[in-house]
Amino acid sequence: MSVRVARALRGWGWGAGCRRGASDFRLPPPGAVDVAELLRDATTAEEGPREAVARRPPDQCSVLLFPGQGSQVVGMGRGLLRYPRVRELYAAASRVLGYDLLELSLHGPQEALDRTAHCQPAIFVASLAAVEKLHHLQPAVIENCVAAAGFSVGEFAALVFAGAMEFSEGPKGSSGMPLLSVVS
Repeated sequence: MSVRVARALRGWGWGAGCRRGASDFRLPPPGAVDVAELLRDATTAEEGPREAVARRPPDQCSVLLFPGQGSQVVGMGRGLLRYPRVRELYAAASRVLGYDLLELSLHGPQEALDRTAHCQPAIFVASLAAVEKLHHLQPAVIENCVAAAGFSVGEFAALVFAGAMEFSEGPKGSSGMPLLSVVS
């Protein structure tokens, strides 16, 4: 330990062994309540006998993880178009964005799709479109979902899936306004 560090520690009340003595701490003021005792009393008084909570086995639980920016690729969403509401999602997003999001997602060019203003809404809508497919192919996965998370813009899709956010509140653009501000 350097001399400078040792001096600083002593200045803060730490001895050479870097331990404080018990007498270095101030005593609580008279009449102070022992927090540990309060917590102990509160948990024993309120809990009473606990009922066993049935847990679902892991094979009956699912977690959805939504992708983030950087996972965009020309052609994404092509296999999702036959499922109900997918075209509606893309059409609503396109009305708000002022360009054909489905066309850009399916046919590119990749350089345009890679721009943040384009890839974030594209990933957001494609993620929710994938949920539509999952809902039709394996509805139990949706029903047994115990958590949802996402990387980057995928967080928005996870929040919409979980019901904590509306689709119309989707990713924000550089102006701070939602990119999908009037989509319902």
